Amino acid sequence: MRIIFFIGTVDLLLSTIGYLYYRHQLPFGRSLWFSIGYLVLTINAICSRALSPNLPHALVKLSAWAEGLWVAFGYYTLLFAILHFLLWLCSKALPIHIPSAKLALITLVASCLTVTFGSLNAFRPVIRTEHIVTSKLPAGTSYKLALISDVHLGRILGRSYAEKLTQRLNDLQPDAVLIAGDLVDERIAYVEEEDSLAALKDLNAPKGVYLAFGNHEYIDNPARWEQLVEAHGIRVLRDASTVIDGQLKITGLNDFRYSKGKGPKALQSLAWENEKYYSILMDHQPRRMLGAARAGYDLYLSGHTHTGQLFPNRQITKRMYLLDYGRQEFGRLTAITSSGYGFWGPPVRTEAAPEIVLIEVRGAAQ
Repeated sequence: MRIIFFIGTVDLLLSTIGYLYYRHQLPFGRSLWFSIGYLVLTINAICSRALSPNLPHALVKLSAWAEGLWVAFGYYTLLFAILHFLLWLCSKALPIHIPSAKLALITLVASCLTVTFGSLNAFRPVIRTEHIVTSKLPAGTSYKLALISDVHLGRILGRSYAEKLTQRLNDLQPDAVLIAGDLVDERIAYVEEEDSLAALKDLNAPKGVYLAFGNHEYIDNPARWEQLVEAHGIRVLRDASTVIDGQLKITGLNDFRYSKGKGPKALQSLAWENEKYYSILMDHQPRRMLGAARAGYDLYLSGHTHTGQLFPNRQITKRMYLLDYGRQEFGRLTAITSSGYGFWGPPVRTEAAPEIVLIEVRGAAQ
């Protein structure tokens, strides 16, 4: 409920700022039709997440799309309006004329074009390939691991989206699929209604499909979600480990926020025989790679950041995390943070494209 209230407040604030800006700067911003349109979209944005899952799913999805696009539009309206204001301040200090109405119209068009581009980009995933050579595997041995995170199945992303994801993963022919959290968005009911997880049953990964819980796994009913996920052939690793072929050890940590102070303790207690195996750690939020390096893990996989999702938010995520995106070495540990496959909130991505990370781990000659 607090999440719904917070997001609704943000939606109301962005809508109010945008409306006042366009009403003041544009002649048609004061028209009745413009005001009614803004009001309807604002009310939907505020109320959309509170809609009952028992309503027709098509209506819920339409409302969610309208809310997401509207929030992104309001966000970019705010950014461009700030630029407009800065130019206006400059005009007071310098002998230049600022055509306010034209700039406001440019803001409107630029916001619409940015949101359109970002919405198209959100559904154009890329494949990022990483190669790792390790002496912990025998020469000639190799594993193809497909990493995904932040799929966010829910109101907007459902069965057809999961089917396309499954097809893309199967085309890569991975040995194992590793899901570093946030497979679900918010309410489990939306996933159940479309039976979105059924598509993932068709994943062809001989060594298994594994999920570490992210923060969104805890929003609704984590115990019920774990049960549902495992019923569809996905192994859940919540502060747990498993060993593949006596060579690969895969560990999944509970999400950082929900570790309740047990994060470092769990990381250490799960480090048993790390020196014996090529040890992979899935940790949804990229916050514990230094601890993982000290505990002897070899590969650290995370997501969560979406690389900011909306430009220029990566300037924030780069300062929040040691590695908000990409690959970096921490001693003998290789850390990889994915930009994620889906999105949260607006169906818009104007930062890094959604991705699947294909990791090939090969054994080196001793």
